[in-house]
Amino acid sequence: MSDPSASASAPSPLALRAGMAGAAVLMLGALGIFYLSLGSKSSTDTADTHQITIDASGCTPNTLTVPAGAQRFTVINESERGIEWEILDGVMVLEERENIAPGLHQQLTARLLPGEYQMTCGLLSNPRGTLTVTAVAGQTVAADLSARALIGPLAEYRVYLTLEGRALARAVGDLQQQIADDNLDAAQQAWLQARAIDQHMALAVGLFSDLDQRLNARAEYFAEREQDADFRGFERLAYGLFEQQSTAGLLPVVKQLSADVGALRSRLSAQGVPASQLANGAGRVLQAWHDQQQNSEQLSSRARSDLQGLQAGIDKVVSLLLPVLRQAHPLESEALQAANASLAEQVPAADTQILLQASQQLADQLASVNALLASAY
Repeated sequence: MSDPSASASAPSPLALRAGMAGAAVLMLGALGIFYLSLGSKSSTDTADTHQITIDASGCTPNTLTVPAGAQRFTVINESERGIEWEILDGVMVLEERENIAPGLHQQLTARLLPGEYQMTCGLLSNPRGTLTVTAVAGQTVAADLSARALIGPLAEYRVYLTLEGRALARAVGDLQQQIADDNLDAAQQAWLQARAIDQHMALAVGLFSDLDQRLNARAEYFAEREQDADFRGFERLAYGLFEQQSTAGLLPVVKQLSADVGALRSRLSAQGVPASQLANGAGRVLQAWHDQQQNSEQLSSRARSDLQGLQAGIDKVVSLLLPVLRQAHPLESEALQAANASLAEQVPAADTQILLQASQQLADQLASVNALLASAY
């Protein structure tokens, strides 16, 4: 038997149709608002930014002039492969974005002093662009960090790099010997040991565009990928040792790697790491790792090992920066310390998404440190 009360309270077909029509109107209105909000967000994202479009042949525009100070750049990848974009002062990397996927864009903000710089434009074989930074009348543009505040940390970090450079040279020497002996298992272990030290020094290596390309550039950054004559260094050796499971043809590659490590040690001994790049460089290399892995469902053992090496090197930087930062910004100092400790704790066993979140958090904290210290001194 039917329920009389239910029958009495049921809406008429006309009322149902009217209600459904009203709901449809509301939904369309909501979708319209959502669409407009997307347009507004896109407009905001591209406002007050210098747009650089990269295709298979280079940058558009290839020459760009901007005023000194903090400038935002939007890099659009219209090529068919992942690319990187760098601002270079000679061979020194000032700012960069890596792993920009085809069809996508990334933004970065750089604080630039007057002068002329170069821009890398996708494939490493592409012609470089020119970035001219002009002085602004009445504007005082200070360097990112006070050298006076960081004399002690920079001196200690220089010692750290000296010791790590020696260890890297020894590890690469062992790798060369194992490849010469055609001992695949031992060569794989030697590669892992040398690579870990290379990642400890990633901040310093990443400052020198030419050496970083020879030591660490991945195959997708070269026109002929793995077959390109300029593809060398750790990634070329890993391709042979781990993917091809062979030492064949790798002896000249590891000899070149040894020579490049020697050049890196000489350059660091002569120049050291600039004060403005201590925190910024650490954040940049961690961001590059994150961007490379952000679409991975599960990290490979190599990706996790690289992160562990990066974290160890960044931990040294954080330990040097915390006392300086604490003097003027105790809350931000605690946030940096907590983010660093969180990543260190998670690296050995955490799942991919947790590590991506922890690495991004630490990269963000490091990215803010330069400006904080600059305002304090």
